[in-house]
Amino acid sequence: MPADIDPTTEEIEPEERPHYIDTGPEARGEDQLVHFNRPGFTTEFRLGGATAAWQGRAPSRIEGQSNPTLNLEAGNTYRVVWENVDGAPHNFVIQDADGNRVVGTEVYSSQGEMVTLSFQATEEMDRYICTVHPNTMVGDVEIAGEGPSPGGQQTEQLQEPPGPGATQEPVPEMNVTTGMLEEDDERRDSWLTYDKGLGQRGYTPADQLDADNVASLEQKYTIPTDSAGIETNPVVVPSDPPVMYYTTSNLAVVAANARTGEKYWQFKYALPEDAAGQTGRNRGVAVWQDKVYFATTDSYLVALDRYTGEKEWETLMLTDEQQREMDQPKRMSISQAPIAYDGRILVGMSGDFGGWCVASSVDAESGDVRWQVNMAPKDAWIGDSWRFASNAPWMSPSIDPETNNVFYAVGNPCPMMNGIVRPGPNKHSNSIVAIDLDSGDVEWASQQIPHELWDYDSHATPTVFDLEVDGETHRAVSTDQKAGWTYVYDAETGRLLERTAPWTEQDHEWADHFLALPPRGEENAGTCWPGTIGATEWPPCAYDPDTGLRYVAAVDAAQRVSYDPDWEYETQGDITLAEGGSRLASEDTSHSAFVQAVDPATGDLAWRTELPDVNPEWSHWRIWPGGTTATGGGVLFVPSSGGHVYALDTETGERIWSAETDADRITPSPVVWDDPTEGTQYVAVAADDEITVWTSGGFEG
Repeated sequence: MPADIDPTTEEIEPEERPHYIDTGPEARGEDQLVHFNRPGFTTEFRLGGATAAWQGRAPSRIEGQSNPTLNLEAGNTYRVVWENVDGAPHNFVIQDADGNRVVGTEVYSSQGEMVTLSFQATEEMDRYICTVHPNTMVGDVEIAGEGPSPGGQQTEQLQEPPGPGATQEPVPEMNVTTGMLEEDDERRDSWLTYDKGLGQRGYTPADQLDADNVASLEQKYTIPTDSAGIETNPVVVPSDPPVMYYTTSNLAVVAANARTGEKYWQFKYALPEDAAGQTGRNRGVAVWQDKVYFATTDSYLVALDRYTGEKEWETLMLTDEQQREMDQPKRMSISQAPIAYDGRILVGMSGDFGGWCVASSVDAESGDVRWQVNMAPKDAWIGDSWRFASNAPWMSPSIDPETNNVFYAVGNPCPMMNGIVRPGPNKHSNSIVAIDLDSGDVEWASQQIPHELWDYDSHATPTVFDLEVDGETHRAVSTDQKAGWTYVYDAETGRLLERTAPWTEQDHEWADHFLALPPRGEENAGTCWPGTIGATEWPPCAYDPDTGLRYVAAVDAAQRVSYDPDWEYETQGDITLAEGGSRLASEDTSHSAFVQAVDPATGDLAWRTELPDVNPEWSHWRIWPGGTTATGGGVLFVPSSGGHVYALDTETGERIWSAETDADRITPSPVVWDDPTEGTQYVAVAADDEITVWTSGGFEG
């Protein structure tokens, strides 16, 4: 199950600083699209602000008026530039003759701050003389635009966004082709999939930064968001300037200039008021041709125009049977970044609330579903246990054009700790499943832990690479398992090539062996290493073809677990997490977080480097780090649960650079790319409630 759904019995350390908003998406009546890059305006008004009246630096045409008025003409675009000259906490609004708010800023400003508001006047504004005045209350922003857009989304023209601001240039047009996606893992200037390349290797050949000069990295910009705990890996399209696409936890998609951080547009998805389940996360987008795609926590796949942010289509990913047979389709959700290839979008699904999950292929142009695969096939499960199986392919899949397969890693069966109600091996749970891209046929599947009982998912995004074993080169696919092993398979046949040595403490203290039946009843809960968070979590981990090593961001952390013999599937009422037992905080406080280098060819462990900013008393929910990213310069980037980003030497694991962020913790992986126009290398990471970007000084090419 996704680690950031915390059971009520788990103590979580309080956050050390406030966030902008809660992590969950707010319900909205309709989608919201903000264009920051609409150039041109009919008239600009520059105003100076004070609490009681406009004063100070007001233009001569409105001097002496405590509440200046604007004569607006419908259809014209206006820009108001407002300077807060006294520092009082107020914004500004435009009101009609009846005192009703027509348009206004949504944020307070500090002394000396300039705020820009652009809008298109409506007929309502044309009928009245609109009044501009300070207002000490910040209300909902209702900015009139050109009327409803296709798909029922509301188009707004807002003031300058916080942070680097807005660009007045349009998004550079560069369609993302099949060839670009196939070449992404070899390109230095792009990051076109969730974890770089169709094989999701988490590796870039960008090599300007190495152990000798990585210390030249300096923070270039941060983009604040209105959403805490963001988990996105930004995607970077290599136009000039390059364009970054990222998502937030409250289901916003943003297009920004990757060189400066200035925004082009922002789209916010209209989540229904009755949305339930896993509503507080989204891990990114896919790009194909002129579109950008993202999935939602109410199980839709959505396509936007990459250049304008306009919605093109949306498709509900629940099957007819899921909608018909599940009493609560809200048991399902999608938090992963989809992946695009050759005119199709591949996406999975999250569960754990009593249901079953599917993997899907969708036509990239029309949104039509091409095929769907049930990850809990009825004929392979005993009785009706498939109905609450979960079997969620909840992290992004990977694609291998050589074998024409898409690989899904499938999570735990449900209920998590009670296996009595789901006898048998629970087919496809804790498995890697290879599916033919064209037909949707399952080519092969390999189950890592049959009838699993400890929430030890086999969930990590699979990684595809070439591997030499005993003198023979194999096309391999690998996943890191939460129990603390890395599995490596032949990508064509599914034959197990290697299971590495365990890279975490493995101990079920109530028994004399690992993977023991959990104790019966919460009063008998026993300590397990690792806890249900696993030895590694969802952040993707890198494979480096230069060193031949995989770099796993991992933990040694414990938890107390038990199974509930009386668990029953609730078919009515509010949905609840299908745990089938208890997961309690460990009494042990000797936890740690680290990066473990493993050799997938031999199964041997190489070096291990501890992350120094974590507190050993943190619970296993709090301590797990972000993912790893390797570069052609021999540098491995990893963010920590203590809020730092570290650079390690890929050969030795030595810490060679670190940077502190404003985040309490960071969970995604860093994204790295070269900007050939500037001769610089960029490193970006989603750090809690902002996108933080570092860059090197220029290098001579």
